[in-house]
Amino acid sequence: MTVRDVSHDDYEVVMNMASPDTFRDGFDYLPAKFHNYVDDPDTMFLLWEVDGEVVFLHVLFLQDGGQVICLKTMRAAKKWQGKGVSKMFMAATTPRAVVKIIEKLGRLPNLLHAVTDIERPDMGTLHVHGTGNARRRLNAGSVINTMQFRCWDATTARDRLSALQISLPNLAPYRPTGDIHRLLPPSFSADVLSKGLVFVDWDPHNLSESNMNKFVKAGCYILVDSTEPAARSLSFGGSYMTPRGRVYHIDIHCKDEGLCKAHIITHVKNACSQYTGMITFNVMVIDKGLKDVVIQFCVQYLQFQHLPHDHTFVHNDLDLGAYQKSAEPVPQSKY
Repeated sequence: MTVRDVSHDDYEVVMNMASPDTFRDGFDYLPAKFHNYVDDPDTMFLLWEVDGEVVFLHVLFLQDGGQVICLKTMRAAKKWQGKGVSKMFMAATTPRAVVKIIEKLGRLPNLLHAVTDIERPDMGTLHVHGTGNARRRLNAGSVINTMQFRCWDATTARDRLSALQISLPNLAPYRPTGDIHRLLPPSFSADVLSKGLVFVDWDPHNLSESNMNKFVKAGCYILVDSTEPAARSLSFGGSYMTPRGRVYHIDIHCKDEGLCKAHIITHVKNACSQYTGMITFNVMVIDKGLKDVVIQFCVQYLQFQHLPHDHTFVHNDLDLGAYQKSAEPVPQSKY
C-alpha cells in the first residue's frame, strides 16, 4: 500500500481509474487540467496504490499565500466505489498532504474550503484521527446553483447574437488598474458576495487584488459593470475541453436580473467569437432567485438546450486551528 505524488507519466492510468466519462455528468475538467495540477507547486495531487494498482486520487491546493487550503476532488477506482472505503482512502492520503504542506510552509493553513454536492451531505464531514472528535462537521456557507446549456453551433449563434437588439446594462472587461477600487469596498461584498468569496469554475477564492491579478494572468475573461462607487456585479468565464466536448463556464456574482442577463450574453458572445462547433455553457449563480431567470433567458432568448444536469452545491469551511487541536501529530518519518 503506497501513497505517492502523481507524475505526468500517470496520465493514462489516472484517466482509466477516475471515470472522466461519468464524473460531473461527463464534463470532467481533470483531463484538461491534469498536467497543470502536476506542475503547480501549490497543488497536492496524490495517488493511493494497492499492490501497484492505482485505486484513489486526492487533489488539494493552496490559496492566498498558503493561508487557505481547498479540497478540490477525490476519486476512487470503480471496483472500490459504493463499498464505504472513502474514509480509509482519505485516512491514507490526508496525512501525506499535511506533511507536504508543513514542509512547504512550515505550518498548516488557517482555513479549509470545500465545495460539495448538496445531495451528498456526508461529504461535508471531515474525518480526523486523533484524541478529539472523530468526525468534524464543516461550517456551511454559500449555496451555488449550476445549470448547463448546449449551444449546438457557435458560428450560427454568433451571427444571430450580433443581429439581435436587447436593452441590457453595459459591461466591460475588468481592468486591474481601474476597477479594483469598485470591487473592494465592503458594500460590494455585503450586497453581492457571500462571506467575501468569489467562485471561479466552482472554486472559492477570497476577493482580493492579488487574486484578481491571478485570474487575469490565468486568462479568465472577467466582466464588471460600471456602477460607482462600488460595482453591483462581477463574473468570470473560461473554457476547457472535456470528454463530452468544450465547456465554457460563466460564474455570475450579482442579484440584479438585468445584470445577470448582460453577463450571460457577453460571455456567450466572447465564447462564440473564439470557438467553433458545439459549446456547453455551465452557468453558475449564487442567488437562487436568478436560477429561473437564467433558464428562461438561455432557452427562450438564446435558444440553447437546457441539459438535465442542474446541481446545487454548498461551500463548506473549517477553522484548521480547531482541527489541529483534535488531531494527533503525523510523524513525518512514516512517509
